[in-house]
Amino acid sequence: MAAACSSKSSAPAKNPLCTGSGRCVTFAKGAAEGDIAGAFSTVAKGDAIVFGPGTYAFTNQLALGTADGVSIVGSGPDQTVLDFAGQKAGEDALFAQSVNDLRFEGFTVKDSPGNAIKTLSVTGLTMRSLTVTWSGAGTPNNKMDGAYGLYPVQSTNVLIEKCTISGASDSGVYVGQSQNVVVRDNEAFQNVSGIEIENSFFADVHDNRSHDNTAGILVFDLPGLKQEGGHSIRVYSNTITHNDTPNFAAMGDIVSLVPAGTGFFVMANHDVEIFQNTFDGNDTGAAGIISYALAQMPFTDPNYVEYPSRVYIHGNTYTNNGTKPDGLNQIGLVLSVGLASYPGGHAPDVLYDGIVDPNAPPGPNPMTICVGEASTTTVCNAHFDMLDMTTLDITKTIVCDASPYACTLPPLPAVTFPGLRP
Repeated sequence: MAAACSSKSSAPAKNPLCTGSGRCVTFAKGAAEGDIAGAFSTVAKGDAIVFGPGTYAFTNQLALGTADGVSIVGSGPDQTVLDFAGQKAGEDALFAQSVNDLRFEGFTVKDSPGNAIKTLSVTGLTMRSLTVTWSGAGTPNNKMDGAYGLYPVQSTNVLIEKCTISGASDSGVYVGQSQNVVVRDNEAFQNVSGIEIENSFFADVHDNRSHDNTAGILVFDLPGLKQEGGHSIRVYSNTITHNDTPNFAAMGDIVSLVPAGTGFFVMANHDVEIFQNTFDGNDTGAAGIISYALAQMPFTDPNYVEYPSRVYIHGNTYTNNGTKPDGLNQIGLVLSVGLASYPGGHAPDVLYDGIVDPNAPPGPNPMTICVGEASTTTVCNAHFDMLDMTTLDITKTIVCDASPYACTLPPLPAVTFPGLRP
């Protein structure tokens, strides 16, 4: 059952969640799916759609109409559950496109066959206090998980905070081809990738807890997309721990190549700063700086630059990483060969693949990779460019010497945009 009230009335709004400037449409447990879908498709500027406590089951995607200033609000992620286990149509559970000032807050999205919440070309997006989960999260060989949890694409002024995401077969939090992004104070676990920033400009990823995924946090750039040259990314003050879940991504997805036990890597981006993070118990390795060439996936895009540059990693804490690289993955298998010969008897805390842009100026550090870590941190150039793929014996190419990377880069500025609060 739905009810409508206007915040313009002289009477105070009965529901404190009705904070929009337009209509307030409320739903209680037992509301008809058709009524909810109709409210989504016919929203007007400033409307709020509010869900009371209860579980709401859906068989179709909820697609939002093209009105600005809309809020989709629940009574709290432990109170309001939108259940899509029976969904038969649509690639996403919730979808919105080409709107401004959109907010999702205070509910759970459960068991979407596809992506949970996808937005495309949204300016001014807030995702706050949401839970996205799949019932089979963490179950070996589970095939029921959707690809992405929170999934903004080609969007601007994006804030994702205080959300919990588990079970995504690609990424729990994924932000792609976007600008001015803040991802903070979230928890991601039992996903393939906990948090992923792809082909984006100006992003701050901080104070998140990414644990028990295949990989904790990934920052990368791919060819053939509308926005390329990902840059100005800060990853800081995160805890990235025990990301050792076996990779369950669909074959052919780029993240299917990621070894279980990966804490963090940056691939093919420039101007990236990684600092004050805690890396613990990531079995393959804590942090990597790699080229797209390592993926061994050919591309024809003439504008794409596949090499990382101007990457500054400093002031992080490393414990118990790289002790058991993923032998089912080629990169993990390479790292596992001769493991005892590495400093400390484990794969490097900071691993650089050593693949250099042939057009870069000569020198010991042509891509300006800067590492400012404690002396106990193992820093190695694996020189994958010289690796014999018939033997995979990295001990013949790896050089564990931090001195070529003993440089600093200016701190990247904090991301700001209208309406963003500390």
